[in-house]
Amino acid sequence: MYRQYLTRQQLRDRFGAGSQTVSRVSAWARSAGFTVNGLDSTGSRLTLTATARTARVAFGVGLVMQRIGGVQVRVATGTPRPPAAVAADIRAVSGLSEHVATPLRVKPGAPAVAGPSTTAAGDGPYCATYWGEWNKQSVPQKYPAGYQSNELCGYNGAQLRALYGLSAADRGQGQTIAIVGAYHSATTLTDANTAAVRNGVPPLRPDQLVVKQYPIPAGDGSGCDQDTWHAEEALDVQAAHTTAPDARLVYVAAPDCTRLEDALAAAVDDSSLGATVVSNSWGILGAEPADTQYLTATNNVLARAAVLGIGTYFGSGDSGDNSTLPGAQGPSVTFPSSSPWTTAVGGTSSAVGVGNRVLWQTGWEDAGNTLSGGSWTRLNPPLLAGAGGGASQRFDKPTWQSNLAGSKRMVPDIAALADPYTGFFVGYTTSGGQYIGTPLGGTSLASPIVASLVAVAQGRAGADSDVGLLAPVLYAKAGSGSGVVADVQHVAAGVWAPSVGAGNPRGDYLVDLDAGVQTLKTGSGWDPVTGLGTPGPGFLTGIVS
Repeated sequence: MYRQYLTRQQLRDRFGAGSQTVSRVSAWARSAGFTVNGLDSTGSRLTLTATARTARVAFGVGLVMQRIGGVQVRVATGTPRPPAAVAADIRAVSGLSEHVATPLRVKPGAPAVAGPSTTAAGDGPYCATYWGEWNKQSVPQKYPAGYQSNELCGYNGAQLRALYGLSAADRGQGQTIAIVGAYHSATTLTDANTAAVRNGVPPLRPDQLVVKQYPIPAGDGSGCDQDTWHAEEALDVQAAHTTAPDARLVYVAAPDCTRLEDALAAAVDDSSLGATVVSNSWGILGAEPADTQYLTATNNVLARAAVLGIGTYFGSGDSGDNSTLPGAQGPSVTFPSSSPWTTAVGGTSSAVGVGNRVLWQTGWEDAGNTLSGGSWTRLNPPLLAGAGGGASQRFDKPTWQSNLAGSKRMVPDIAALADPYTGFFVGYTTSGGQYIGTPLGGTSLASPIVASLVAVAQGRAGADSDVGLLAPVLYAKAGSGSGVVADVQHVAAGVWAPSVGAGNPRGDYLVDLDAGVQTLKTGSGWDPVTGLGTPGPGFLTGIVS
């Protein structure tokens, strides 16, 4: 049945809940005081609404309010217990507990560095427009020539496209790329077109960017950072448009940061959307949730997307192995990137030199150093940010990862540009009306890049070339000589920057790239930073053949 995808009606007929099951659950729900809002087009998700009191009684749980990551959320105090008459009909109950999604985008240390130098000095606080253009000479040179540079001002369109060998004809024609995020900024289109001038890419036509806001109730709490989500939206849209400039973009906006899985489910349910790739630059805050109901419900959505031929992509996270996050119990991976029904995208630090020549790439795991007494001293904790990865604690290893060690799903599968110090230039407007142009990174950047490269490949191949779930294709092609993935190995290099991280004063800092200060290290073959590697010279042809 490889790539013999089902229509939504076929999916519903073959795998959906039967009419008697739906009637039985609906009748119970109405008798318990719920309003039944209907079944989705895949026949798997029945939406109910009611007061919290009704839900508590019906499912036999307590509901309390907690603050997680600064966001007020509702949490169930136990596992939902439907009555015996319908318990066998219900695989999971989601929505009682709210889960905080965080955008996976990272900005270099604030405030951003000054613009490119217009002098020949190269020793001032200037960012470089290409790797090695400026390299501050008054600080210790920890790395040899070609491997230490001032931080990048943000790669432009030609540089980003050069990283992945895109020609002028590779434009994603006839493709629709969906992007799932929270909120929506009214300035997204104008911001993208302002940045497009600087980045040398064509502007987005008004009809080329569509915003979908489904009737999803907002969460009960407060504390979601809308400005951060607006910057995320700008990054996703501008990265996707730069990679696939002819593709139609659909931004699917959740009403807040606790409703991302509902927005994703609505996008998969919507047959009119027309997207065969869905980029997700978000993950649930911290380690994979222990809430098996939520995991099952979200995993169910991703599995049905795969059966429909829709490829979903999730950034693997920006906090390395998550071990330094508040409340961490050791290394962990981030959900939904850990689902076996999606493609997890890790990150690289990438050096593009003069003439858009790709010099080298390495894994994204940044460690900071401060200049003290004429030498570099590691910050504590040393990790600034880095791609997430490792073994899932919740999901067993899928068959397509059989060559990897262990018994659990391993993250990530592939990687793309993510390091903000070698990041992509993005423009966005804050809620206060200020337009900011700055390099951004994170696996938030890597996810739309990979999703858009798949759209480009499908556009080149024409009809009936939808890739669907990409991850099994990558493992089947890796090591075959197809060039679908290019192995990423460790490169010792560093970036000078005038500021890093929150709370550090301006000064002289050196960012060690691919520092390996946690459990995640880049190496030959599959590794927990870059997965199998980064899209190689055969990616565009190999994944659709």
